[in-house]
Amino acid sequence: MTAANPEQATILLVDDAPEYLLLLEEILSRHYKIRVASSGASALELATESPMPSLILLDVEMPGMDGYETLRRLRAQPASSDIPVIFVTGNLNTGDEKHGLELGAVDYITKPPRPAILLARIHNQLELKRARDALESKNALLAAEIEQRMRAEAETRHMNEILDSRRQALEGAVKNLEAFSYSVSHDLRAPLRTISGYAEMLGESLAAGLNDEDRQMLERIIAGARKMDRLILDILEYSRTERLKRKDSLIDMSSMANQVAQEYAATYPGVTFIIGDLPQVSADQTMVRQIFANLIGNACKFSAKRSDPRVEVGVSVANGIAEFYVRDNGAGFNPRYAGKLFNLFQRMHSEQEFAGTGLGLAIVKRLVDFHGGRIQSESVPDQQTTFRFTLAPDTPTN
Repeated sequence: MTAANPEQATILLVDDAPEYLLLLEEILSRHYKIRVASSGASALELATESPMPSLILLDVEMPGMDGYETLRRLRAQPASSDIPVIFVTGNLNTGDEKHGLELGAVDYITKPPRPAILLARIHNQLELKRARDALESKNALLAAEIEQRMRAEAETRHMNEILDSRRQALEGAVKNLEAFSYSVSHDLRAPLRTISGYAEMLGESLAAGLNDEDRQMLERIIAGARKMDRLILDILEYSRTERLKRKDSLIDMSSMANQVAQEYAATYPGVTFIIGDLPQVSADQTMVRQIFANLIGNACKFSAKRSDPRVEVGVSVANGIAEFYVRDNGAGFNPRYAGKLFNLFQRMHSEQEFAGTGLGLAIVKRLVDFHGGRIQSESVPDQQTTFRFTLAPDTPTN
């Protein structure tokens, strides 16, 4: 695209009359850079040399190749096809002007030109060329942007197709998992119950004839079956948390903690429960109940062997964020391993000391994470253990 800044424009003068070239050069050289050609063939060569002319003043009547043929060839050359051409002629009639404009000339000037008119017409054509070039540049940028957006839209469509395919695969996997969960629940627990039931029946029917060793073996069979049944239930509970959907409502945390404590009081009658004045929160009631059940149940289990077992549920509020805690005075654990507590099947004590599957705290962490909250623990072995949790970074309190 040819530059069309009037202050730097180059004008190509094409005429077979040297005296006329001198006249035009005298008029224009004070305003533009001038290049001259004495024939159409010479004009075709000079029109493509750098710097390319910003405008051409072309004589119509020249021997050999006239101005019309020269213009036709200029337009046929890609490099010079958009250079403005003004015809200069001494014999202008309507037919000639029409023919020249059809070939692509932008204006006609008769000889001899008046300097002011010549300069004005050249200036106008250069300004028009500059405006066209700017518009073409903007159009090119716009076309590039449209092409880029079309590519982005195509990529988005492609990614959506991939995501949709993966979504369908995931939905299929979830259905398979649900079917597997049902199979685990039904097909595995049923034979376990059979094993446990028949072992108990054998123990009762053969009680008189069993020695201590036989009785211990039967008790181990029954205990192993029950442990496996608890483990299956906990695994199912953990897997179900993957598919849970939150249904938040306003929860009276004090009332819920008291209800859970009363349920455990029947199993652990010696435990003293201290439930603080807890705020109301907006969260999923079923999930929060499970969090309390697992944490309070753990606290009862690990403190039950104390002479004065105690479980405390309380809260601290800072900057509008409620941090709940469940504290007990039980066995505790080595603080060095606090980071492992919430891993699957992680245990800090042997099965002989405290029964369990090692999944309860993993379930608690997943439910807390599901609310966008956090959970942490601290402990002094054989003295005190505290679990603290929030239900969301912006847990509302009332």
